[in-house]
Amino acid sequence: MVEAVLGLHARNDEPDAARTGPIARVEDDSGGGGPALGRLLAVATLTPAQAALLATDVVDQLELAHSRGIHPIRLRGHAVRVSESGELTIECTGTAGSWDEVRDAATELLRQITRNCRNADFADRVDEAIAGSSDLVGLARRVRHAAAKEFDPAQVERKRRQIAALVATVEGHARLEDTVADRTDISIPVSPVPPTERHSAPPMGKTWHRKRRRPFRRRGLLALLAALVLVGLGWVAPTAWVELKEGWQTLLGSGEPAMDDRISPVSLPPEAPPPTEPGVAAGPVDIALPGSAGPIKEVTATFANGGCEPGGTCAVRADVGLDPAANIGAVTWNLTVYDRCTGETRPGADITVPVSPGAPEAYGIGIVDLPPGSALAVAAVTTVPVAVASQPVYVPAETATCPPGGSGAGG
Repeated sequence: MVEAVLGLHARNDEPDAARTGPIARVEDDSGGGGPALGRLLAVATLTPAQAALLATDVVDQLELAHSRGIHPIRLRGHAVRVSESGELTIECTGTAGSWDEVRDAATELLRQITRNCRNADFADRVDEAIAGSSDLVGLARRVRHAAAKEFDPAQVERKRRQIAALVATVEGHARLEDTVADRTDISIPVSPVPPTERHSAPPMGKTWHRKRRRPFRRRGLLALLAALVLVGLGWVAPTAWVELKEGWQTLLGSGEPAMDDRISPVSLPPEAPPPTEPGVAAGPVDIALPGSAGPIKEVTATFANGGCEPGGTCAVRADVGLDPAANIGAVTWNLTVYDRCTGETRPGADITVPVSPGAPEAYGIGIVDLPPGSALAVAAVTTVPVAVASQPVYVPAETATCPPGGSGAGG
């Protein structure tokens, strides 16, 4: 019933393929390709998906450098660039005082990206993620969680090509075929006209010849307008004459009335449908499991594709926060569906995610078949190493109602 698409965050020895795309390296020199991020944002307005990818690149690289023991990186305007492949890169231009200083600089960099986004909701979610984190690792996890809602993993390569097209436009090598879908606002400054071109010589030709063309054009336009007026008069004149004649006969009281004075019978209005019985509010979801226990600090569940509908398939992403000192080896979880109207619970198949030693987090994406229903909920429930459950995500909404006669007792 469940098909799993699994992956791990690229920390320490974790594979990079599970992230949203290829992770650009943190370069050790200052000669990286592509324009500076500030230059790109000065002339282009990003879509929410493009801004989410660039924000994910920022936290991925900083978190990767932090986990590998690289010295704190000093973030400057010319050190943060966007490559011709559409990936954000950070060059090592110096050493910062501490990782707290790097976190503050990364916060300003993320806000610079989100302020340039068309969607203000995404900027608010990133601000909430920044406010709720106390260190660089927590900032990366929360920002990545907020950015994952803005794009479909299957569309990452397409969004990268769109960013690469923006980079090419800024560099003067526009690739218009990559910007047909999902258009992006670009304002390229126009270079001033050289003085030598402002006073260019007028086109060759005789003055009397140019002056004689305008009257002919005006006469042709007037003739066309007159023809349209005559056609319109010929079209409406018969109807107007008949209406005028009938009104004149009615006013003078002629023997033959122009209009029938009889009133047609009026049909009765349709009967109103019987009142429907109001629905019952759906009850809460009782998962009966803690939110954290043992080496598992937290489990969160979010829609991977933006939302789900009853009776269809639903992709849900589960993020599991771990104690790095536990070295548990693997985490097993499933997607459990709750019918809030009937109280029925449908646990899904188990999904096992390997965990590298010392990894603080793991995640996976599972696909579950939802039954028909007016009030459903889905939660990620771990079984190994301990039983922990996430807060439920609601389908279609938390305030849904059950049909008349339903229990509404919840799961």
